[in-house]
Amino acid sequence: MERIEVTESGDRDLDKNAENPGQGWENLSRETEEPNWGIVDEMEAQLEGEEVEREKSEYEKFSEEIANTHVVVYEQLNASNDKEAKAEFLENDELTRPNNFYGNLDVAKDLENLKELDRIKEEINETSMSEKEKRALEVFWDDNKRKNDFLISNYVYNTAKTPEEKEEAKKWHEEVNEALYGKPDEGTFYAILREKLESISPETEEEKAEQKALIEKIGDLPEAGVGRFKPKGETVARFSEVINEFFGGFLAHIPEEKEEFSSEEIVAIINEILEEEFDGGTEYTAVIDSGKANASVNNDERKIKFPEGKTYSKDRAKALICHELGTHVMRAIPYEGHPNVAFSRELPGNVEFDEGVAKCVEQAIKGKYEDSGIYHYINIGMANFKGKNFREVYEISKSLNKLDKKDTRSEDKVLTDVQRCFRGTGELPNNKDLAYYNGANQVWKYIEENIDDPELLMDHLFLSGKTIATDKSQERLVYETKVGGL
Repeated sequence: MERIEVTESGDRDLDKNAENPGQGWENLSRETEEPNWGIVDEMEAQLEGEEVEREKSEYEKFSEEIANTHVVVYEQLNASNDKEAKAEFLENDELTRPNNFYGNLDVAKDLENLKELDRIKEEINETSMSEKEKRALEVFWDDNKRKNDFLISNYVYNTAKTPEEKEEAKKWHEEVNEALYGKPDEGTFYAILREKLESISPETEEEKAEQKALIEKIGDLPEAGVGRFKPKGETVARFSEVINEFFGGFLAHIPEEKEEFSSEEIVAIINEILEEEFDGGTEYTAVIDSGKANASVNNDERKIKFPEGKTYSKDRAKALICHELGTHVMRAIPYEGHPNVAFSRELPGNVEFDEGVAKCVEQAIKGKYEDSGIYHYINIGMANFKGKNFREVYEISKSLNKLDKKDTRSEDKVLTDVQRCFRGTGELPNNKDLAYYNGANQVWKYIEENIDDPELLMDHLFLSGKTIATDKSQERLVYETKVGGL
């Protein structure tokens, strides 16, 4: 398709010859000796009691430059007037979507990142680095290109002045959105939706009327197809045993006599684990962040952040420690300080797999399988396959929340979930949150296929960096990193 270009002044045109998002580069055939990162010079200097500052290899230099173009997409696409826009939307039924303002979207920086990536690509092609070094750099270059492209596509759509520009921007947004986050599977969407509708048992006349109205809002449903994947009970039980043994050292730091833990107590426990179980061999620390609503990990800052003043049950504390520290941090630590920071930050597509591992770990700690990201999948499916707008998806999700006795979300959470589905434009679906369902399913399938070799399974899930264990190209990258000097 024609590519929409944006200049720093905000002008845009259609460049028919521009590259498609995600396209790599050629000329990867030149070989050279493996770089030694100056290790020999350092060893000799240490023996002589001297300190030297070695020159960075080309691979290290370009790794750092590519890393500097990394962006956290969802942070830029969160509405900066979120509370005000939500309140106005709830008060005015005539609004089809909240009047969001995207003040966090740093278009100038994103455009500068794209320019930098073009420069880096050109310079890499002129180096004598080995093919595998170029191949590794290309993977991370490509991912950062897509992320910056996606941010710009949201800006272009929001500022389009004519129907023609709007349509072109929509096509570009869809292209980069799917390249970055994938797209929902139509059969899976309808299978999930049917299960959810069939699980509703209205008890009052009001609930029966609500159910009828809900079905009318959704519209026609195709005949049921092939059932969706769920792990066997035996798989869940065996993985639960493996996980509880694997994280036994972590869990031993949680006092048995306590039934509730504050955020501050969990932070103290995690820091104790980091110091004692890792012998202080990591820069990660747990902290309280008053601006956080939920626990999360920032791999750039090496921080495990917990909200201020929250209280958790013992089971939830165990799950959170194994989710945040045991998964998101544990998968980063093996490559902490690696010349290519993406191995500890995330390889392309890893967000989905990483979150999947974390969800499977939580369920294994509980000893019970639970569907993940069901309502996100329904919202995104409604937008993609039923063409529903923000208001329509919200009304459907609100009705499901009211009728589904298992749906414990608050009304505000229902609206927040729909906001996330349309994050960035308020009109076009953002497929990022497919990661919660797809990631957990992908990991459970991998666990089921490899549960007979738990040692190898745990190595691939927790000790191979921020990689996707089912991705052969990433498996090759990890192998070349471990044995080939990347």
